[in-house]
Amino acid sequence: MNRNDDEQAFVQGIKHRLDQSQQELDTITLARLRAARRTALENAQQRPVWFLRHRMLLATAMSTLLVVSIWLIQVPEKGQLPIDDLPLLTATEDFDLYRDLEFYQWLEYEREQG
Repeated sequence: MNRNDDEQAFVQGIKHRLDQSQQELDTITLARLRAARRTALENAQQRPVWFLRHRMLLATAMSTLLVVSIWLIQVPEKGQLPIDDLPLLTATEDFDLYRDLEFYQWLEYEREQG
């Protein structure tokens, strides 16, 4: 037997024992149990007002956060790219040059200084 079979056998054994114990109960106890179950189900279906209020506050806060973040992070419109990035975007060379860009800038500076 594998684990699922063991669990199913265990659950079936519990169900069988509970059904047997229910048959052994007297009518008054069964009526009380049914009334308690009915009351519990009715109470479970009624949500408290504070629960609904908290959900509404959370939804409002999340919506506000989304709107503010979209407003703050605006994507530039077409044609508004930074000029500094233009050579990188239009380059056809290999990008190995840009990995050592500081070295090439230093080399050019040294050449200019003579």
